[in-house]
Amino acid sequence: MQAQLNSTDQQRLIDRVQRRDLRGLHFAGLVRLSFELLDDADYNSRPVFTGGDINNREEQERFTREYIERLGGTYVGTYNEPDTSAWKKRRIKQADGSYKYRVIRPVLYGALDDLRAGGPVSGQFIPAEGFDKNTKVDGLVVLDLDRLTRDMRTLEDVCEVTEHYTRPVVDITGTLDLLTENGRDNARMLVTMAGKQSSATSRRGEQSHWSRAVRGIPVGGNRPFGWNEDKRTLNHREAVQIRAAARLMLAGVRYSTILRKWNESGRVTTKGNPWRRRTFVLMMASPRMVGWRVYGPQDKPLHERYLMDENGQPVKGQYPAIPDEPTWRRVVEILTGPDRPQQNQTNRGKASQMLSTIIRCGNCGKKLTVQPKPAGRFDYACKGPASGGCGKVCGSGVAIDNLITELIFERLDQQPITTTATPWQGEDDLKKCEATKENLLAQFKDNPDMGAYIWPEIRKVEAEIAALLKERSTHLRRQAAPKTTNIRDAWPTLVTDQRRTIAAENFEAIILNPATRGSNRFNPDRLQVVPRQ
Repeated sequence: MQAQLNSTDQQRLIDRVQRRDLRGLHFAGLVRLSFELLDDADYNSRPVFTGGDINNREEQERFTREYIERLGGTYVGTYNEPDTSAWKKRRIKQADGSYKYRVIRPVLYGALDDLRAGGPVSGQFIPAEGFDKNTKVDGLVVLDLDRLTRDMRTLEDVCEVTEHYTRPVVDITGTLDLLTENGRDNARMLVTMAGKQSSATSRRGEQSHWSRAVRGIPVGGNRPFGWNEDKRTLNHREAVQIRAAARLMLAGVRYSTILRKWNESGRVTTKGNPWRRRTFVLMMASPRMVGWRVYGPQDKPLHERYLMDENGQPVKGQYPAIPDEPTWRRVVEILTGPDRPQQNQTNRGKASQMLSTIIRCGNCGKKLTVQPKPAGRFDYACKGPASGGCGKVCGSGVAIDNLITELIFERLDQQPITTTATPWQGEDDLKKCEATKENLLAQFKDNPDMGAYIWPEIRKVEAEIAALLKERSTHLRRQAAPKTTNIRDAWPTLVTDQRRTIAAENFEAIILNPATRGSNRFNPDRLQVVPRQ
């Protein structure tokens, strides 16, 4: 770290920068690419472009380099901020459960750390040709104040470095002066005006989006899967594909199986890409599926992100629904419920057979895995000690599946599967808990000083809500299980996922005990089955 300058040297540096004499000083450029271009600006009629207009990395770097070198300084590298807003605030959760809102600028704050140290220590610095990451950094150059910040809190952090560490931060217009009190006061006024402009632009954008949303007008961008390019009329081939996927999921088929078959048959997204887990979940969970207008904050779950009218009803979009609402809600529960399969549980090899994720080891209690063998055969086997199992139990998968299938036939012949869906009994309790949570949040908003008492209560209620949601998801999964009155005839037409669902619904546990020594044939007595009551 470089030693701080004494008062005399500080004043000399300030005088030199004000005279635009940068000889002997090493400057790095801050290049910020914004996603907040002004949509009401008439660029063709503007004779002079400002930093706010230049949204190209190469141009910003070239202009700042030329400015520093023209004044005798040395341009040593760049701090690159892609797709970064200098004004928009993000919500940050605190340890006590409350939130604060801040402009997120990790690259800029890394540059400020480097200026305090006099050299790159943050890892954000990109050296120019001929320099390395250990080069000295005396100051920072930007196109203009707009590229530096539009947020007053950020400006004060920059002023701290210029005032207390005497590190110049300059722009190519020569008007940015953060080394003197008058210059800092002038910058504060300009940032206040820029922030007001950003706020007004954001407000106009929000009003425009809301105005289109209440009319059900579709948003821009790529066409959604299931609709045509006008985003209003159905693409009948894709709509049939979506409805079929919903029926299969309600019949117990895992969506990883559906995606695998779609990709194997050459069915692609609207962008021409293969189907992925996240793409499918976002599509099926979107309120657009039932014809509702998607609108709401990004921090809400997608299936809850739709606009409500003055009567508390979802706003209808200018496009028809594909599945009906009850079907969609049951699909959403499968995709987003608390006991949904996680991403590492949907891999092809982990649930490739009927009893995958169900059958357990009788020696250590761990779930058995599938071990493929030649000629289409496989074993259910316990993992080794290194993977958390005992490695002492193994059995023929084909024989075990056949035995469990016969048990299912016998059980369902005696107890026919009901075809009547029963409602979940905890809906009222869930509504009460959600109302309690809203009431507690309102109390905190009115009296933040009570946060130490309110947030523990909120966490208790959230735990109750999570438990109820898991219970509801389990209920809906059971309601979505395959239902037939002639299981023997229907069995050959069921896919592995559906057979697994039936097995899980009929047995509390399926346990494979260790084999006796000296026996090469599978002994059915090794299986221990606990039926569901």
